[in-house]
Amino acid sequence: MSEEPIFIRSKLGTSRYVYNHRNPVGLALIILTPLVALGVLFGMQAESTWSEGELRDAVRKGVRDLGGKRHYTSLEGNHGYLIAEAIREGGIGPGHGVDTREEEGGGYTVSTEDTETEYCVRITLTLDERPPVVFPGAEDRPPPDPGMLAFYLSHATFSKGSCH
Repeated sequence: MSEEPIFIRSKLGTSRYVYNHRNPVGLALIILTPLVALGVLFGMQAESTWSEGELRDAVRKGVRDLGGKRHYTSLEGNHGYLIAEAIREGGIGPGHGVDTREEEGGGYTVSTEDTETEYCVRITLTLDERPPVVFPGAEDRPPPDPGMLAFYLSHATFSKGSCH
């Protein structure tokens, strides 16, 4: 083993310690540190973007998770946020960057900026005639807005491609 220390004081006028290139361990740290940093950066970038498979699995799981649950919404309007929220809560992929566009045929085109693949999701909402039962701490809460009604998602399908 070398008699040289692993860390030495910088000769650039600061009192910081730097790796000593004359020590084999210091030299290994000089080489390994940037490689590890690059690996971490590439790993973070891979976790923050959607892959084709992640989007497919997330849409499939989101559509499956939406079924049979109570949702508070108005009858009119864009319900794409229900799909995007289910995809985010599904835990597949980065969760952010999901785009849902309402199409004229009644479906919603789901896509991301990271992928070229689009999925068509069609949902059918059925009015829930039962009054909400509210228990303290329960997940099924009353509507946040008096103009909203409770609906069950009675049918949901998805297919590859846009809904045109």
